[in-house]
Amino acid sequence: MENKADKIYPSKIGWGLLAFVFIIFAVGIYQQVKSELWIGVVIQVVVLVLVLLIFFSISYEIHGKTLWVKSFFWVKKEVPIESITRISETYNPISSPAASLDRLEILYGKYNSVIISPKDKMDFIAHLKSIAPDIEVKLRERKK
Repeated sequence: MENKADKIYPSKIGWGLLAFVFIIFAVGIYQQVKSELWIGVVIQVVVLVLVLLIFFSISYEIHGKTLWVKSFFWVKKEVPIESITRISETYNPISSPAASLDRLEILYGKYNSVIISPKDKMDFIAHLKSIAPDIEVKLRERKK
């Protein structure tokens, strides 16, 4: 049975990042069409669809005392919430299960980290802190 505290946080979609992906594929598809390389067009469209499926499938799920970072159908990363030491905001563009550049870096265990981008960062952080109150949170100052 699902615990009341269990919750799924979808990834924030960075429209700028999504536009960048579309531009890259559009240039490639245009070049393939111009050269009449139809198999290349089909391959690029299939890859674009897969990239979009990955973008829109990213979620962060809290079940009990575990954070699950999920991407597409088979990629899952398990993070014990009580092992999280710090959460900080970052715009690090490193490849990660995050569909936006407005990200959180989660440090856990001795040397582990994961970069994510939950749509509702503040609710997500509050939820984690309700489970493990000792988590250090470093956020940028907000403009007033």
